Amino acid sequence: MGLFERDDIAIDLGTTNTIVRDSTDGILFYEATCIAIESGYGTPKVIAIGNSAKKMQGRVPPEIQVINPLLNGAIGDFETTKIFMQSLIEKTRHSSSLSPNIAISIPQNLTQVERHFLYEATILAGAKDVLLIEDPFSASVGAGLNINMPRAKMVVDAGGGLVEASIISLGGLITSAFTKEAGDFIDHLIMDFCKHKKNIGISKDIAENIKQTINVFADNPILNIGVKDLTNGLPIAYELHLNDFKPLIISSMQKIKNIILEAIHNAPPQIAPDLIEDGATLTGGLALMQGMQHYLEEELKMKIHPSEDPLLDISKGAFLIMQNYDTYIGKAL
Repeated sequence: MGLFERDDIAIDLGTTNTIVRDSTDGILFYEATCIAIESGYGTPKVIAIGNSAKKMQGRVPPEIQVINPLLNGAIGDFETTKIFMQSLIEKTRHSSSLSPNIAISIPQNLTQVERHFLYEATILAGAKDVLLIEDPFSASVGAGLNINMPRAKMVVDAGGGLVEASIISLGGLITSAFTKEAGDFIDHLIMDFCKHKKNIGISKDIAENIKQTINVFADNPILNIGVKDLTNGLPIAYELHLNDFKPLIISSMQKIKNIILEAIHNAPPQIAPDLIEDGATLTGGLALMQGMQHYLEEELKMKIHPSEDPLLDISKGAFLIMQNYDTYIGKAL
């Protein structure tokens, strides 16, 4: 690589994980959207970022904060988000390259204030220019859909912070609906269920494992886990019957179904034949939940096509759009 070459990068800034890539194949960073900051000495000091910071949750002294900058697909802490972006770009940027152009895929529900802040924060972090792309476009392109033809394409991006159901045609958004009752919301439902129904405290990591393990259409195993007994505050070994969580998971799947129905309901009747023939593409982390495809197909009576690489579609699509700017300009913004 030459001394003055520019390494453009694309960022999937997700509620749960952040992915940074410098090509359709080259992933520079794929870790938790999490940062640990020590603020006891005036100027905040970054202790860790990504998975290293996530491992510190619940295990740090008072002067260190472990923060998730995004909450339900929105910027929860502006200052922390700025520090996170600065640390992220510093970590992934080649020292010998010029300031990179950066594409960031963002949820649709980010306000203009949040978008402007994210743009400015990324410029201050060392970007030459910043392109903000909404997630439905990134997800669609990354999943291999041709969104520029006069035929409706439906993509359901079911991630950690949001579930977005969108219909795209001719490079434009026909209709969309979203809910914040996504992956993180399900994790907290599981934690609350354990707290109120079983009188035990579990970590978010265990809740996430339950979500990924359970299948609502099968008999599920018993998990042997370490928990906090809420009656006396002591740690105990506990046998958790995953079948007990089936109604909760089905209820969450129903919310996703309703969002898809809302998007279809708001679309013009001309797109009906396209959806009947092509169905919808399912991407995002919840696409990996066991039984999700089967449930949606049974309830909606339409084809559901899980993406081949649902966790990476957004970052891949953002990079492709950035590299083919003339094709997508004015369509994915």
